[in-house]
Amino acid sequence: MKNEEITFENVIEKTLEKVKHYEKESQYFIRPLQNNCVYELLVNDFPVYKDYGIEKLGTPININGVILQSGPQTVTVRLYPLGDALKRAYGEGETITTLLPKTEMKIKVVKYEAFNISDELEDEIVVKEHTSPAKEDSEEFEGAGLPYYEYTFTFNAEVPYKNEGWSNGENLTKFEKNELEGKVLSYYKMYKKLHADKKLDNIIRLEFDQELRKSRALYKSRQDIEDVWNEYKSEFDFQNLEYQPIENYELSFYGNGKVVCLKFPSKEPVDRRHRGKGAFWFKFKRSVNGSKRARWTNIYLYLPKGQPLDSLQMIP
Repeated sequence: MKNEEITFENVIEKTLEKVKHYEKESQYFIRPLQNNCVYELLVNDFPVYKDYGIEKLGTPININGVILQSGPQTVTVRLYPLGDALKRAYGEGETITTLLPKTEMKIKVVKYEAFNISDELEDEIVVKEHTSPAKEDSEEFEGAGLPYYEYTFTFNAEVPYKNEGWSNGENLTKFEKNELEGKVLSYYKMYKKLHADKKLDNIIRLEFDQELRKSRALYKSRQDIEDVWNEYKSEFDFQNLEYQPIENYELSFYGNGKVVCLKFPSKEPVDRRHRGKGAFWFKFKRSVNGSKRARWTNIYLYLPKGQPLDSLQMIP
């Protein structure tokens, strides 16, 4: 196993050793504003946010974790019909199965230069504004009448760090699907067993590289890093964990084919409880009041270039 020297006792110090701070610590965010649709957002072909309801997002989405280095970045917008979102929100309304003519998505990409982000709007620098495409010579949404619509635009980012991430991975879409799916499923089952056996140090070793990437990209403080690893530990304090079967999933690719995971479907027909979530999940009882809850975990895998398929590992 990678990172064999890492344990819960030293992971905070090991992370801090590799997190640098800079005079300017740029942080990038997305502000989406949707109308007549639900959606998913990806940056550099990696999922950063999903919303299958109709409420407008008040807080912008930090995307530094998937900006690996300075240069052009892509934003992919996946739009879905409202389905029964109106009915769920208001208790009435029809089920909408195709995108409407008045569907619209407006997105701002913004950045802050300061490390301590101010709530003052004037501190926000607008990097890019983009609106979903309309039909030529018309205000009607280009994807009206479709059950799904996707489009991509780009913006430039300047960050002081450089993360390798999954950029040096193999294109997993070139492997035989059944063989790849079998290897991915085996990894999930291995992770599930480690989790069930409360092997905290082993879980931390698997997760270390990707959490380090995010810590570097977000210029995290000691307290931020402590919070991350304490959250992992807290899962082992849950009561009466009930691990659910890993089934009814899709083999899904991200990172331009270099990242793979098992997730529940996003497109209709869907199970509302699981829509777009990771296929590894469990139920548990909260120690506070004994109520039953559920937690889903995304396990994103990649294959370092030149390695055999048995070497699938969590993305760094």
